[in-house]
Amino acid sequence: MTKQKEEEFTIKRVVPVQVKLATTISQDGQQEHFSFTEAGSFVEMNGKYYLRYLEHQQGQETPVQVRFDEQLVRLRRKSVVETNLLFDPHRSTVMRYRTQYGLINLEVATEKLDLQLDPATPAGRLRVSYRLKNAGQIVGSYQLELQFMA
Repeated sequence: MTKQKEEEFTIKRVVPVQVKLATTISQDGQQEHFSFTEAGSFVEMNGKYYLRYLEHQQGQETPVQVRFDEQLVRLRRKSVVETNLLFDPHRSTVMRYRTQYGLINLEVATEKLDLQLDPATPAGRLRVSYRLKNAGQIVGSYQLELQFMA
């Protein structure tokens, strides 16, 4: 690897954190609530901030990464189905959702994004309300609240 490539992926620091996540999903007139607490890491790399943790549900481990930008948040989950959501309160974004039948494009319409981030501590709180749409039809409405602290 060249020196330039090494510098591109320089991790400045990794701090253990406690992660709390609560999610409410509304689909087809039904609501589901999920909440859990996991150990994770707050990572500073190349001037960006990431939260990484393993989500444990129904006997499965799912790696999750949240990248915090100034006005955007990207959430990536890697399981049987990979989820890659970009929350932008100023415009809708598109997520490619891989199913057993192929790729589906889903529109991510972020209705509310409230991020409080203190990289020095590190600690943070993220609240997101969003809708997923397929071909203009609402697939579901979601509310996510994520908190973490060292």
